[in-house]
Amino acid sequence: MTVRDSQPDAKPNAAVRLFTASYGAWRPEHGAPVVTSLTVPKWLPEAKSWPRLWPATSRWSYFRASDHDFNRQYLAQLERYGAEQIARRLAEIARSGFAEPAEALVFLCWETDPGRCHRSLWALWWHAATGQLITEITKEENR
Repeated sequence: MTVRDSQPDAKPNAAVRLFTASYGAWRPEHGAPVVTSLTVPKWLPEAKSWPRLWPATSRWSYFRASDHDFNRQYLAQLERYGAEQIARRLAEIARSGFAEPAEALVFLCWETDPGRCHRSLWALWWHAATGQLITEITKEENR
């Protein structure tokens, strides 16, 4: 399963490329931004209007848990929504979340270390569920 245009009358588009990044590493040329954090940076006022992927957004209560419990609760959340429902939301975002259909979506949050972030869990879960890779964009790639 990949993110595709799911309109009944439309021909399937090539899969939308998926990436993750911190807000600080993201640049517009990387792809269309998708919020996966509970808050957005004040230094990016436009982020208030960016589409959100709530199924991939960790909840406040998870941050009070141990790393093990955070991971368990977050992965259970993803399973509750399921890959099919999330794929439909991603197709909707790619198709109509921006002025033009997006070819790439970048899932954003605050954490600068992807190894300590829910977006790495999200990428691993999505790959296991769909076979589609999600690549991390780092600040080093912007230099």
